[in-house]
Amino acid sequence: MNINRRNLYYVLWLIGVFFLIYFSSLVLEFANEWKMKTYNIHGYNLWLPILISFISGIYLAFINGVPKQIRIDRSRLIVFFISGIALSYFILWFYFNLPVFNPKVYLKMINYNGPFFLGLICGYSAITGLFKFMNQE
Repeated sequence: MNINRRNLYYVLWLIGVFFLIYFSSLVLEFANEWKMKTYNIHGYNLWLPILISFISGIYLAFINGVPKQIRIDRSRLIVFFISGIALSYFILWFYFNLPVFNPKVYLKMINYNGPFFLGLICGYSAITGLFKFMNQE
């Protein structure tokens, strides 16, 4: 019976992934349309993809199951803080004139969806660093 519950959880989680992808694409489409109308890249087009990737990372952490108890894992929280600092540096770089240490690497990271993956890592490590899941010891 426990295996059936676990399989049902995975099916429901997968259905949730489809809904998350669908609504994320709608929101990103809205942000792109808003950018084309207003020519403002600092608004929705900057914040919404990062917020969606963070929420996707949180949802990805729930593939392990429902959190069992609160437990702080320092190593995963260090990953959360490092990725959060890198992500906030990316955001602040658009608003302020911050120095870029290696412009070629930084611009390649921006062009190849680096902020999306940083948000994904940040959300995933935040949840797994704060909670203990059923299949963890």
